[in-house]
Amino acid sequence: MLHRNTAQILLPSRAASERHLLELHEALVAVRRGDRPEAHCLVWPPGLDRSVLPRIRLTVRIRNVFKLFGLAEGDTALTVQDLLGLQNFGHSSLTDLILGLESFLRECIRNDASDAEQIGNDAEGSSRYRQVVSAPLATAPDLPWERASELLTPLLAAAVEIYGTKSLASVLHPDLVQLASRIGISSNLEAFQLRQLVEGTDGPASVASDRLASALEPKSIAERAILQHRVLHDPAKTLEEVGSMVGLTRERIRQIQIRLEHRIRGSLGNELKLLASVLKEEMGYWALEGEVDGRIAGLLSAESSLIRRVFRQALLRVMGYALRDGIYFDRRVSEVVEHLRLIARNLADDAGLVREEQLLAELPDEGWRPLWPWLQKRCGLHDIYGLLGIRNTAKARAKAALISIGHPATREEISRVCGLDESRLGAQLSLIPSVVRASKDRWGLKEWVDDEYDGIVGEILQRIEEDGGATTIERLLSELPSKFGVSPNSVRAYMQAPKFEIRDGWISVAKISSLQLRHLDGVIHGRDRDGDPYWSFVVDARFLDGYSLTGIPPEYAKALGCEPDAGMAVRVTNLVGCRDLSLSWRLASTTGASLGYLARPLQRLGLHPGQRARVTIKGLGLVTLTADIRNVDPPLPSGADAKLAQIMNRRRVL
Repeated sequence: MLHRNTAQILLPSRAASERHLLELHEALVAVRRGDRPEAHCLVWPPGLDRSVLPRIRLTVRIRNVFKLFGLAEGDTALTVQDLLGLQNFGHSSLTDLILGLESFLRECIRNDASDAEQIGNDAEGSSRYRQVVSAPLATAPDLPWERASELLTPLLAAAVEIYGTKSLASVLHPDLVQLASRIGISSNLEAFQLRQLVEGTDGPASVASDRLASALEPKSIAERAILQHRVLHDPAKTLEEVGSMVGLTRERIRQIQIRLEHRIRGSLGNELKLLASVLKEEMGYWALEGEVDGRIAGLLSAESSLIRRVFRQALLRVMGYALRDGIYFDRRVSEVVEHLRLIARNLADDAGLVREEQLLAELPDEGWRPLWPWLQKRCGLHDIYGLLGIRNTAKARAKAALISIGHPATREEISRVCGLDESRLGAQLSLIPSVVRASKDRWGLKEWVDDEYDGIVGEILQRIEEDGGATTIERLLSELPSKFGVSPNSVRAYMQAPKFEIRDGWISVAKISSLQLRHLDGVIHGRDRDGDPYWSFVVDARFLDGYSLTGIPPEYAKALGCEPDAGMAVRVTNLVGCRDLSLSWRLASTTGASLGYLARPLQRLGLHPGQRARVTIKGLGLVTLTADIRNVDPPLPSGADAKLAQIMNRRRVL
């Protein structure tokens, strides 16, 4: 049986011994498995005074190493890494220490021989214990009250420090307080101020902060730099940066930081876990930055700035809190954010929009709603005219603006809401499958429109198909203007396009085989010295802004290799590095073929609006684009002159 030998050897209580065994658990499991414990594993628990070393069955080598390196005193934590870095202390010594300490603690528990309970260390590093009994426990006549005092005093001290509990009455169950009122002693209970009752007994925050202060003093210049710039600085400076400040290598800074962090963790002990558990239960998965910081500051109001910062960081880490945009949050909140992101992507429509109420329904419960603005921001969602967008694109703004209007609207009306230029707005709306044209000038959602407008050509084709391959001109001129607001003259113009054939008041789709083209020499502006045909045009400012050139003769498109109702890429052979031009020949067009992507080539040539450019055919899909010094189009030959010009051109080519 263990006995108290001298006043210098203070054995841990049963509760403390059980706690220390739990702290050794990871190292014990590894040793029993025959493995070496991980470097971070505790092999000497924080708060266990090393004055008990003589009572532990250890080899002479272990005792000598502890004395040699100044570890025979104090109660700071020691890890595997701390001890294996010492000379003459190897894996065998480590195993002996862990198993010997386990045997000692289990003997303390079995015999319940402790006569003092460890409650912390003061700033100078000396042990602070409170005497519980002065006589042997087995013969103490007042055992129940003394034992109750031993248990209740630290509990009440923790209540004062953590919850701010003021009086004995506030500790009691409401039913007991009501009973005390009936007995007539409630005022007496209020008079018992807990701070007076627990005077001399520190709460967990005070105990842990005192040990932390002891662990951080004295600090070397390197440790102060690491604390300031690696441990507490956000973002942390690199190992090289800190090393250059104090004249040490990167590896040496890393070693010092590991030992310093182990010392900090060991000094905070189970008190930190207790505080983290209580505060986390009080705060929940998330809390405002001011609330958390104020609560922690209240626990450590009397401590130095450095102690508060280190303690706060360690406490937040154990609580699992991260800080973003004024909110502390834990892993559960991160999981909710990821869930909302996934749901938003799955629910988003063809413009990347989702309704807010759909996402609010995915929150775990109503208590999360106050956090919604923050969650929305963390999910990367954008508030777009009453809807949420996974990206703030022009397409999303265009559709959201249309939905906010609530009925088919013109580009001008939509532009006033979303701020997009009207010329750009039409292109964006046409890219959204759920948005259709309700008429020539108005756009709306598909579900708003019974008969969507498909353009004059599309509407003509639709009615030709409805009527079995041909419809009347009269029907087109009466229905299309009245239903879609298009001009009768525009309808007539499109009916005259090569796409259609008109006969006896009826219109049908023309066969491509019936398409009649003029001879190329009848439409070009001339041929170059090599006999290659060219066609010239006046540069317009629109072409430099990305608009296509229209009015190209179909015969010219055919000569380049483009088929009717098709398109192709055309390479500019004399301008290396420019993207290919885009040639399109649509039979339903009233302006002939068109050539796109002219902006960059025209800029390379240095041409400005009003000047002329020449496109010369050099082969199938091949052209040269050059400046044309002429100010006007040469007159195209007609009649006998045309025939003569054609003959001369053919001879020149041959």
